[in-house]
Amino acid sequence: MFLVLAGAVMADETRGTAAEAQAMVARAIAAYDAQGKAAFAAMNPPGTEFRDRDLYVFVVGPDNRTLVNGQDASRVGRDLAQTVDPGGKAFGKEIIEKADENGTWVDYAWRDPLTETVVQKSSWVVRHDGYIFGCGIYKP
Repeated sequence: MFLVLAGAVMADETRGTAAEAQAMVARAIAAYDAQGKAAFAAMNPPGTEFRDRDLYVFVVGPDNRTLVNGQDASRVGRDLAQTVDPGGKAFGKEIIEKADENGTWVDYAWRDPLTETVVQKSSWVVRHDGYIFGCGIYKP
C-alpha cells in the first residue's frame, strides 16, 4: 500500500520574481525613452507604478549618484560607488562595473522591505543611455 499526495507548490505571492524584476527594469527604460528624465519623478516615492510588493526600481546617473530609489527616497543623491552591504561588500562598485546594455545580476545583502531584516538580494541592472536601471529580488 502506498499513499500519493497531490498538490501544487504555491509560490510566495508577496515576493517578486526574477522575471518580474527584469520586466520592471524594461518598463522603466521604456518610460525613460518616452519621457526622458521626467520619468524619474514617477519612479520615486510616493509613485507606485514602479513598485510592486518587494520590487522597486532604482536608477543611477552617469555621475554614480542615485536618481531614483522606489523604496527609500532618502537614498536619492547618494554615490552608489560608496554603497556597501551590511557585511561590507562593495556592491555599489560592482553594479557600476558590471552593468551593461545586456543586463546582469549582482548579489549582495540588503534590508528586506517586507520583514525589515537583512537578507540576500540579487539585482538585475542594465546600463542604458549612460544610466543604470535596476530592480532586485529578495531571497529570505
